[in-house]
Amino acid sequence: MKYYLEIKFLPDDDISIHFLWSKIYKQLHLALASIKNAENTVKVGFSFPQYRFDPKKSTGFIGEKLRVFASSEDMFNHLEVQKWLSRYVDYVHISSIKAVPMDKVTGYAIYKRKQVKSSAERLARAEARKGRYSYEDALAHYCKFVKTTNLPYIQMLSDSSSKDLAENCKHHYKLFIEKQIAEKSETQVFSTYGLSSVSSVPEF
Repeated sequence: MKYYLEIKFLPDDDISIHFLWSKIYKQLHLALASIKNAENTVKVGFSFPQYRFDPKKSTGFIGEKLRVFASSEDMFNHLEVQKWLSRYVDYVHISSIKAVPMDKVTGYAIYKRKQVKSSAERLARAEARKGRYSYEDALAHYCKFVKTTNLPYIQMLSDSSSKDLAENCKHHYKLFIEKQIAEKSETQVFSTYGLSSVSSVPEF
């Protein structure tokens, strides 16, 4: 990854940082989806320079910055970040495309999606089998309080919903993000969320 641009969020009294993450990340997800290959992957990766997570206290913070990495400036021209975020120009600052400052790189990290199977579905199925409640009613109930992980997350809004999901669970989902210290990788394989379980991005 030789080039990057940085997106700085500008929350205010009316727009929270969580709301901005949800809206901005959805647009970036769509932007990446528009350039994905046949394997549904891209060669554009994200990092979260202010990411913090304390596993002992189970507290974390995803920060107010996002870095977008690519191997060439042409990739950014193809991605068209400015166009995809045009409706949010008052709430973000998008830097120019810059070369990664190799003399300032302190290491590498992998930012990956953490998918934890919630016990909400399992509990709802058990209630439905017993005939106490319908699967939909039971799932709506358990989705209110069943936790999966305390990792930092971005609240996402899906384009479609499953018929099996109850009203309280079907449109929104949490994109949990886990950070792992890693070696420099030669691969550039990222999902349309800009995340990867195998490819690292530089930290500086």
